[in-house]
Amino acid sequence: MPKKRTAVVARDPNAPGLDLISRGRKGPSVRPLFNPASPASMATLQRTLDGVPEVLVKVTGGGRDPETAEAHINYIDRKGELEVLTDEGEGLKGEDVAPWLVKDWKLDTIIPQRQREAPLPGEKDKRAKLVHNIVLSMPQGTPPEKVLAAAQFFARENFALEHRYAMVLHDPATDPKRDKTESGKNPHVHLVVKAVSETGERLYIRKDTLQAWRKQFAQALREQGVEANATPAAIRGKGKSSAKIAIHQHQARIEDWRTGPRHAQRQPVASFLLQGRVEQVINEVANGVKPASSGQEKLKATRLAVLAGWRATENALREVGLNNVAAQVVDFIKTLPPVKSDYDLLKEKMLTDKGRLQEVLGQKQSPVVEKAPTRGDDLTPQR
Repeated sequence: MPKKRTAVVARDPNAPGLDLISRGRKGPSVRPLFNPASPASMATLQRTLDGVPEVLVKVTGGGRDPETAEAHINYIDRKGELEVLTDEGEGLKGEDVAPWLVKDWKLDTIIPQRQREAPLPGEKDKRAKLVHNIVLSMPQGTPPEKVLAAAQFFARENFALEHRYAMVLHDPATDPKRDKTESGKNPHVHLVVKAVSETGERLYIRKDTLQAWRKQFAQALREQGVEANATPAAIRGKGKSSAKIAIHQHQARIEDWRTGPRHAQRQPVASFLLQGRVEQVINEVANGVKPASSGQEKLKATRLAVLAGWRATENALREVGLNNVAAQVVDFIKTLPPVKSDYDLLKEKMLTDKGRLQEVLGQKQSPVVEKAPTRGDDLTPQR
């Protein structure tokens, strides 16, 4: 049996006998949203605090067969009314531009490379894209010619000599369909990019790709003398809609038909998505049955993470003596709108339109609204 040994610990009468030190790794800390040591990051922070207009770079879809690609080009050039600018520096105009581009890009030759067949009616189309449809936009009032110049620079930097592309400027002053949608009031460029390069490499667009593109487009605009910023929407308290852009456009057409002169346009097909949400709101107002909303919890979690990042930014600024900017950050945090989902925004809109809601519910009295709704995390497509 091993002999027992006694360890003697020297004791200071004014100190603890054992001074235990943890050698464990430090737990994860919240990183600042902006880096005070980076001039570029600080410039972006100041633009954000000043409310500089944000760029929009959005993938709106893409053709999975030559016919769909041709139809989209026909749509953006208004069937030959607007000029199409190509990657070869040409300006094309006319009804034959769309079929000529599809043939020139040899989109029909990509089809044998795909393994999937065209879907049956009602099935989801899982075929690979032949082209990507991209929109680059700025808010109303931005000079359209500078938006176009920035878009041309952006396309050259990302796709020249690799992916064929063409673009069309939609200037609110000259676009024949500028009043059809809300986005028609903003100067924007429709960019169509061939999904497969001339060497056979496919273009994959991911979330990080879009944010990088936004930064490039914003930089190109600033070089044109246009104030532009590119920060994630969540940082500014804005949300993104779960609905696709086509759904938003269809809902906008329904609203235009409802509020405008109906004799001037045909009634659009009803939106089943919107009808379902309206029925949920009515069910809650009339019966107190609130629908389950897992998305609301996700929005709240995102907001908490954003707030933690802003507070970390404030602390980092104060550590390097930038107290004035830190105070601006504190004021900016106070202006962040409340978190609201698509359902919340629709409910507020319906409650403010008391006449229509009363008509639907068949009530004699309008529902009481204690507070007029404020526009918070507007979950329509945001920059």
